[in-house]
Amino acid sequence: MTLTLHQLLFRTFHAQNNVLQPLREELGLGRGQPKMLTYLADHGPSSQGAMANHFDIDPAAVSRMAETLSQNGFLTRTEDEGDRRSKRLELTAKGQNAAEIWKERCASMESRMLDGFSEEEKSELVRLLNRLYLNVRNGGLERG
Repeated sequence: MTLTLHQLLFRTFHAQNNVLQPLREELGLGRGQPKMLTYLADHGPSSQGAMANHFDIDPAAVSRMAETLSQNGFLTRTEDEGDRRSKRLELTAKGQNAAEIWKERCASMESRMLDGFSEEEKSELVRLLNRLYLNVRNGGLERG
């Protein structure tokens, strides 16, 4: 049986998620929260809107995750100086530590996933996945 591209992407995502889930739980993070921490670790303090745009998710979802992360001591939420309706998110020491642990484990996972790939193949895979993403994002999918 030959799997479709969609099935292969789905299986790969779930296999990776299954390996990373115990760490996520150990760190006390919910689904989607590690990506917020690593974004802030890489980009510094950011608005919720910028994060929603970066991840292509609803701003309300970012707000809900940020509220939980704030309550659990991973980040702080302050009013954005330019827009009182907008919140600025910044990692706490606990959030920075969790982000670093997560990034290290993801780098290890990536190394394992790409075992046996040449540098050229790795670059090509990244290029093709970016192209797939942009095709979906820019073209959308017809609903029906």
